[in-house]
Amino acid sequence: MPQTKNWILLRGLARGVGHWGSFVDKMKERFPEDNFELIDLPGNGARNDETSPTNISDYVKDLRSRSEFVKKGEPFKVLSVSLGAMVTVEWMREYPHEIKKAYLVCTSSSGYSPFYQRFLLVNYVKSMNLLGAKNNEALWEKTILGMVTNSHERREAEILPLMAYTKEHPMSIENMLRQIFAASRYRFPEEAPGDIQLLGSYGDRLVSPKCTLRIAEKWGLKPTMHPWAGHDIPIDDPRWLVEHLL
Repeated sequence: MPQTKNWILLRGLARGVGHWGSFVDKMKERFPEDNFELIDLPGNGARNDETSPTNISDYVKDLRSRSEFVKKGEPFKVLSVSLGAMVTVEWMREYPHEIKKAYLVCTSSSGYSPFYQRFLLVNYVKSMNLLGAKNNEALWEKTILGMVTNSHERREAEILPLMAYTKEHPMSIENMLRQIFAASRYRFPEEAPGDIQLLGSYGDRLVSPKCTLRIAEKWGLKPTMHPWAGHDIPIDDPRWLVEHLL
């Protein structure tokens, strides 16, 4: 019988637990004996009425207070994307014995990569559409998915439930800016703070794939790189990601 594992899944900038799309179901199919916690970052998803911290360490404090695995003293793994991956790194740095292994997807670090690689310049113009999309979940999702996914087929398969989730849990521009500020100044430690697998994609059009490669170089790790997916690998190629969580 396979050993049961605990998982915490963390989304990134301006994304809630409902933005995993069908990925969570595929992960549960692959690991049917495992336990899962999907926790929103403050300001995201069902917590959209809360104020997002501007310090990554404050996200760690918040999430630890909400995790049943932490409360029970049970070990767990973390799968996290982008900003969520930064929170995971800080969590491992502050509490090195809690996270057994972390899978960090398409993330970056201040001081490791220049700002124009951490958020590719073409996306600044596209992001302006979000300023007028507060009450237009279709425009909001189409704009974001256009920046973070490369597969038209996968976008079409996921967009309707994502739009419904966004309509129910709209993200404030203020919180998005606060999260961007927190991410922009967070710097990873000089050495990997634990057992980490870096996953990136050569097709990432939001954050340069050079960011994942740079972290891997600094930490002496071998990254796993998807050949074509966008920044949101869980949406673009969920089966590929699931098979790399072994």
